[in-house]
Amino acid sequence: AGVIGPASAETITVCAEGCDYTSINAAINAASDGDVIQLSAETYREGATIDTLGKAITLQGVLDKAGEPASILDGAWNHRVLVCQSGENAESIFARLVIRNGMVDGDDVGGGMYTENSSPTVIECAFINNFSATGGGGMYSLSGAPTLTHCSFEENDGEDGGGLYLLNSSPNLVGCTFANNYSVGRGGGIGSYGGSSPTLTNCTFTNNWASSFGGGMDSWSSTPALADCLFEI
Repeated sequence: AGVIGPASAETITVCAEGCDYTSINAAINAASDGDVIQLSAETYREGATIDTLGKAITLQGVLDKAGEPASILDGAWNHRVLVCQSGENAESIFARLVIRNGMVDGDDVGGGMYTENSSPTVIECAFINNFSATGGGGMYSLSGAPTLTHCSFEENDGEDGGGLYLLNSSPNLVGCTFANNYSVGRGGGIGSYGGSSPTLTNCTFTNNWASSFGGGMDSWSSTPALADCLFEI
């Protein structure tokens, strides 16, 4: 499928057998800025949250014949799947990944992915069936400006922001889809709060649900900008 990272980068492979590493976190520990960590078409159950440690690296999966991501990061309902909290910027890239079955409880947020003071690039990733008892079942972004391109959020569940929760965050979303996400509070698809200013272009919201406000999207004390987006049952 080709490498998304820099052409001069070293490629580190991770798979169950025959690769450089069997653990994604071990590969990240060994990686340097600019490296590409290449995953195979298989399911990865790391047993712990995957942390990119502030490195400007690419964590990249592969696509199947239908053009869908086939490298699955599975939290097994035991832990959050991904975290960026060490100042990751646009050169920290996540591509062609399924991020599923992540879970946090109590006051924790972001079952699938949590970003704080970080602005990673997320490309062609699917956030599926992740849960947070507090907010951001699929993804929670605090004080950052991540870029999400052609990503999907499906069947994620959070008290607020079932698919995506934004707090003082200004992400750029292009061609993203939100379907069948759920919130017992506000913002089934997206909850945008506390000074957030997201930009959404060509995004689609289908059959998302919230018990209070904003089945597709809820915005409070924020200034979202939407262009060519569709909200439908």
